[in-house]
Amino acid sequence: MNVIEFPAFRKWKDEELVEVTCRKMARLKSLLEKENNEEYWEEVMIINSMIIEIKKRNLKINEEKLIENILKK
Repeated sequence: MNVIEFPAFRKWKDEELVEVTCRKMARLKSLLEKENNEEYWEEVMIINSMIIEIKKRNLKINEEKLIENILKK
């Protein structure tokens, strides 16, 4: 598995970073259902980096929206 670094999201606006992170988290469910493990773990690594950036900026993700995105199909 390759370590992936995407410094581009560090230049994004706060709202954009949170929104894209939520969308990517929702996409994880479909990758898991397709049993595409390599792509799943690459996406997890990207999301982890994005979450670290969110925490550095002291931002919050709307928990209700996040749960809704993850659970809906």
